[in-house]
Amino acid sequence: MEGTDPGGSITVESIDFSVLDQLWSEYGHVWKWHNPFITPAWLKTWWNVYGGNSKLLLTLVARDGKLIGIAPLMVDDCTARIIGSADLCDTGDVIVAPHEEKPFFAALLGFLESLQISRLVLEPVRPDSTTHAVASAAFRSAAWSSTTAPLNRSLEMVLPDSWQGYLAGLGSKQRHEVRRKLRRLNERGDIVLREVGTAEETEEAMTQFIDLFQKSRKDKASFMNETRELFFRRLADELFTAGMLRLQAVSINGVTAAMVFCIEHANMLYLYNNGYNPKFKELSIGLMSKVLSIKAAIEANLATYDFLGGTERYKYQLGGRDVALYSCVFKRLS
Repeated sequence: MEGTDPGGSITVESIDFSVLDQLWSEYGHVWKWHNPFITPAWLKTWWNVYGGNSKLLLTLVARDGKLIGIAPLMVDDCTARIIGSADLCDTGDVIVAPHEEKPFFAALLGFLESLQISRLVLEPVRPDSTTHAVASAAFRSAAWSSTTAPLNRSLEMVLPDSWQGYLAGLGSKQRHEVRRKLRRLNERGDIVLREVGTAEETEEAMTQFIDLFQKSRKDKASFMNETRELFFRRLADELFTAGMLRLQAVSINGVTAAMVFCIEHANMLYLYNNGYNPKFKELSIGLMSKVLSIKAAIEANLATYDFLGGTERYKYQLGGRDVALYSCVFKRLS
């Protein structure tokens, strides 16, 4: 599809994942492509496992042949959504060149209209996302309008320069608890946090992670069905290839007691999920594995630790702060 814009000729087209991979190589470290849930590694994995009932609509917008944005969408009936699902994907967004937000959305919505799509639902999105910035400004054209609404929350924290700085930032009661539990953990013997370092290790490590995940709680055992296990395994492979996987194992005297599945991207560490051996429950090993993960992120000089969606109590106790997530809906005017 082609159109006009004061700045040049606008074109919109659908692409496949091979093209998205090329664009990621070219623009991934230049644009604000900071959300791991809209990287090719993530999108391809989710789509290949779960996308069979929807239509793929990876959309590229360009001006005079120069890319200005990408919308990773899928379509069901007359509604387009970000590729993903609420049970596995914590946030979403579009990818847009700086200062090109309004022409990008105008072109994208015009393209969707030409396909007889009447709703664009982008959720959940962060308050600092491109989508929220445009939708909350009450975007309106001759044919479309936008609305935003609170959806849920996630938690994150800015990481200090040192472990002592992290402890100092906690409340006095929680600081005491973290120190006490770490001391009790170390009294059990040799405590090591090790990260999966090779592609060959990933498959075996994921088998161990899934086993610990299912043992942790009954609801986690129910959650990890065969299809989700396939998703987790493929995701780990894709993230490792992209250099984003941080699969960390905590061992006690050489025995793996807990594992933490993290994603590193754009100077942030994302806590995606974890599992632990109930035999070590009295050591609060589930919580302590996250504490050790935070310590490792500080030592790696990362800027932010993102606990992702959900408002579990431990996230606040470990220093997390609320981040509101929103639903942004663009609707064609009748």
